[in-house]
Amino acid sequence: MLQRFRHGRDGHDMHMGEPGFLRKLIRRKTLEGLFLFVTARCNSRCRTCFYAQENQQGEDLTFDEIQRMSSTAPAFDKLWLSGGEPTLREDLVPIVEMFHHHNHVQSVNFPTNGLLPDRAEQMVEQLLQSCPKLTIHLNMSVDALEATHDAIRGVPGGFQKVTETLDRMERFNGHPRLYRNVATVVTPEGLDQLFDLGAHLFQRYTLATQFFEIVRGDPREPAIKAVSRLQLEQLHRQVMPLYDAMAHRLFHRLPPGPRHLAKLYFGGVIALLYRVQEENVDGPHPWPMNCTAGQTTLVIDHNGAFRSCEMRPPVGRVQDFDFDLGAVLRSSVLRDEVQAIGGGARANCWCTHTCWTLSSMKFSPRTLLYAVPKAYLAYRRLGLPRFEASPHPMTAS
Repeated sequence: MLQRFRHGRDGHDMHMGEPGFLRKLIRRKTLEGLFLFVTARCNSRCRTCFYAQENQQGEDLTFDEIQRMSSTAPAFDKLWLSGGEPTLREDLVPIVEMFHHHNHVQSVNFPTNGLLPDRAEQMVEQLLQSCPKLTIHLNMSVDALEATHDAIRGVPGGFQKVTETLDRMERFNGHPRLYRNVATVVTPEGLDQLFDLGAHLFQRYTLATQFFEIVRGDPREPAIKAVSRLQLEQLHRQVMPLYDAMAHRLFHRLPPGPRHLAKLYFGGVIALLYRVQEENVDGPHPWPMNCTAGQTTLVIDHNGAFRSCEMRPPVGRVQDFDFDLGAVLRSSVLRDEVQAIGGGARANCWCTHTCWTLSSMKFSPRTLLYAVPKAYLAYRRLGLPRFEASPHPMTAS
């Protein structure tokens, strides 16, 4: 069964855009994902932002500097774009193409606030055409229903813009290398709207998934982090039935055995990620696996500073290594940083950051074979009601 398991519509794991977790249980802890802040510029004023443009120093890396990093980096699987707003970078498509062709990147995580529908649509279309083996995870940000979303993101009319982006992306429905997702940041003022938002998006769009992420780091407005563990647990109980509906949409064409296993792992991974969120919302709490930050991941800020994780301070500058990423990965400063993290326990830096939870999970066979199924079974034992799609979808006002 494990050898025949195909997780996702084309053999890709839904959460990572790569071969399913169970098809590669033992992995070497080498560079797997590069988090590249392509710009500090942004056209939003999100109150939740931990990378606010006004707090960032230095200029964005040039294309030639990024090209030097690509030419000296080893092959790796996943490029995580970040910022700022990635679509504001005019040469974004050539940057992704470069990493795909030179470093054999198989998957790109492409977040956008959706305020530039034309540009987002053009960039996605270009990448699908020019990178024939690249899987794109397009993650569009929707934080609440219309008025609250706009208030959180500081852009009047922003909800209508991201809705237009979502509408345009529907033309790619069924494309085997594009997963269209929604990322939602949980805030006190949006909390009571999130199930309705999820139901609305599920019924209106053929999204792969939607994830509810709590505010991390030091946001523009600290009070916007004020969501308690109890509130988070209640939200997760509300939205988990949506994931059953998503899993059915994603995997209903699979034969019964693989379909059941796919649903188990899709729901189990989500349930485990949300449990980690709940356990860490009030302070650091050990994960069920070691954190692999600095071993399997590297963060490059817009100005060339590098770090093991977005939640930890920079430990160096790529400029000091002549933009040689191979030298950065072999450097003593990065080795010392990994030693300081120590799996999280010694540094006491366990967090809620889903990107690192997911990335670290893949390098723990025990988590994949035990913790994920256990999380799924714990969710099923709650006996939550099934999500029933309304014949009359709500309006998102």
